[in-house]
This record gives sequence, structure tokens and C-alpha cells, in this order.
Amino acid sequence: MGDIRKEARISVFNRWWWFYVILTAAVLLLVTVSGKNLNEDSRYRLVLILSIIELVILRIYKFSLKNIRADYNYFNELPCYLCNQATLLCIIAAITRNVSIMAYCVSIGTRGAILAFVMPDSYNRNQLVFSRQAYGFYGYHGLLIVTCLSFYTLNLYVPALKDCIWAGIYTIVLAVIAHIINIIMVKTGLNPKSNYVFTMYPDNIVMQTLYDRFPVRLLYMLPIPVVFTVYARLLFRIL
Repeated sequence: MGDIRKEARISVFNRWWWFYVILTAAVLLLVTVSGKNLNEDSRYRLVLILSIIELVILRIYKFSLKNIRADYNYFNELPCYLCNQATLLCIIAAITRNVSIMAYCVSIGTRGAILAFVMPDSYNRNQLVFSRQAYGFYGYHGLLIVTCLSFYTLNLYVPALKDCIWAGIYTIVLAVIAHIINIIMVKTGLNPKSNYVFTMYPDNIVMQTLYDRFPVRLLYMLPIPVVFTVYARLLFRIL
């Protein structure tokens, strides 16, 4: 077991990566089956509990980074990233039962978590499978997928094509808020590298391509809401 703990590392599509994917699918199935015979109020409470657990795991994971990463900055761990925003929106959706927020969580919240699995940032690549970093990153994003999809699998939200527009609208609103926070963080010196939702500069190949075409902070992301809306439409057709 000691040798496995030292050598087992997660890389996209290797067996340990698939272990987390299968575990995520198993938890989603368990939640769906558990909520099958519950009344609507109880199903909403179940999603709310999942959302709160998810938020707690996220904060424990983020705070634990200060003991792992030399470049840890508290102001770079605020809940302003796309997946973090989706976590907070899941809580709001479970409490308010707002259709537009649930639509956003099912489509974009799920998409963000899946992209984190498929395209992890450089720090989360090749991590030891039994490390706090792996538990935090893959465990959190796996639970986010479960929570977001639970609105659909527990029959709390029925995807409708007319709701796809909210994918673009909420993306614009959240990006603008994130951009304002980025400016404040940079101007005050609290976090000179603040780049929530990548509004200041790109951090992956896809967004770098957009930035090369239109290198203006935040505005280079204008195609993103359109892409998200189209994605939501395709996903809702499948569902």
C-alpha cells in the first residue's frame, strides 16, 4: 500500500482519473435512488445538503492549500471562480427553487466541473491520487457535478430550450462581477495576480485563441456567453 500511495498519480484518462469519474457517477446514482421516493420538499433539502457539504469541502480544500503551496494567497481563494460560483448558486437554487438558476447550474455548473476534470490547471496535474490536493480538487468537482445534475435527476428541474438563454445571461453577469473584483484586488495590491473567471488574461489554449483575436480585458470573452448558450441548448436537447 505504501508503494501505491507514493507512485499512484492522476493524469487525465488514466485509471486513477477514471476511478474519480466512476466514483462521481456512483454517488450521483446513489443520490438519485435515495431521493426517488422523497417528496419535493425533501428532494430540495437533499440538494441543499449536498450543496452545503460541497461548499464546506471547497473551503477546507482551499484553506489547506496554504500548507501545500508556497504561493498561497488568501485573496486568490475567494469563491469567485466559475465552479465556486456554481456552488453558491446551487445553494440559492435549492432555497429559492428559481428555474433560471437551476437551468444555469444543470448546464454551465456541470460543464465547468467537467472541464476541470478534463483540463485541470498545471498545479493539479499528476497529483498523487491519495493526496489532499487530489481529494480536494477531484472530490470537490465530482460532487459539484452530482449536485448540479441532481436538480435534473431528482425531477426538480425539467430542461426547457427556452431556459438556455440564462446560460449566457448569468455568464455575463458573473464575469462582470468577477472583473470588478479583479480590478479591486489588483489596484489595492491584495492580489496582484487576481484573474477570477480569466477576465484579465487567458489561462488556457481556447481562451488564448480568443485573446489573440481581440486582446482587450473582459471584452475578449464576448463569444463565451454565445458558446455557453449553444452548449446549454445541445445539452437540454439530449436530456
